[in-house]
Amino acid sequence: MMTKILLLSLMLFTLSPAQSTQDQDMDGVPDNLDQCTNTPFLDEVNDKGCSTNTLIFPHERDNGSLDVSFGYAYSINEEQLDRDSQHSTKFQISYYLNNWSYSLRTGYFNTNDDSGMQDTTLKVKYKFKITKSLKLGLGVGVKLPTYDFTGNNTDYTLYGSIVYYPKSALSIFAGVSHTFIKDDEIITPLQDINTVYAGSGYFFTKNFYANIAYTYAESKFTTNDPAHSIISTVLYKINKKWFTTLSYSHEIEDELSNSASIKFGYSIW
Repeated sequence: MMTKILLLSLMLFTLSPAQSTQDQDMDGVPDNLDQCTNTPFLDEVNDKGCSTNTLIFPHERDNGSLDVSFGYAYSINEEQLDRDSQHSTKFQISYYLNNWSYSLRTGYFNTNDDSGMQDTTLKVKYKFKITKSLKLGLGVGVKLPTYDFTGNNTDYTLYGSIVYYPKSALSIFAGVSHTFIKDDEIITPLQDINTVYAGSGYFFTKNFYANIAYTYAESKFTTNDPAHSIISTVLYKINKKWFTTLSYSHEIEDELSNSASIKFGYSIW
């Protein structure tokens, strides 16, 4: 009998409307102490219940940091004889400071009848903060001809991107690029490349982010049709230093062309 009385008393106390531990925005700070009562669910907050930082799209950091990453990619295109599949290893180093980002990327590939270094890309980007939720990025890139084939020259690329955060855990993004092709025309006439992409991403937790995007990419060969692809990327932060990224790309109009990659990265600082 005494046990039932104690349990009933505990239930009444827990359900009492006068309790002071109600937390409507679920940030861990009771409403009677919360000075910011509508903070987004995934924001980190201080003891007053106000956001101390907001989740953002990967590589949109303001503080100085240096990352290195190694990856493996596999692609298949059954319409290309003797080059229907390709294995490649990739290396990238990125540095972020305030609104600037710098990256160097290169790799090594292997197909049925060829192997060697891929082209090496250097990229510099500047981020403009239009509002707290809207950011614009502009950049330039140089593709160095480390891939050894006749007529390969240095190409140049202009980048533009925009990211909007309607909520702290949600991102909507889009971008364009134009590459000036400087390679020599050996057999097929060449052209500059235009690329457009748009998509959306979501932080399911502070360490787990996923997005999906549509990409339109022209070929430098005038005889090839543009590629329409759906690309999905997952980023997982293993700990404060290590992170991994998984990507999958599928060409909409070409069921025989797909690619997948995995990358492991380390934040030096």
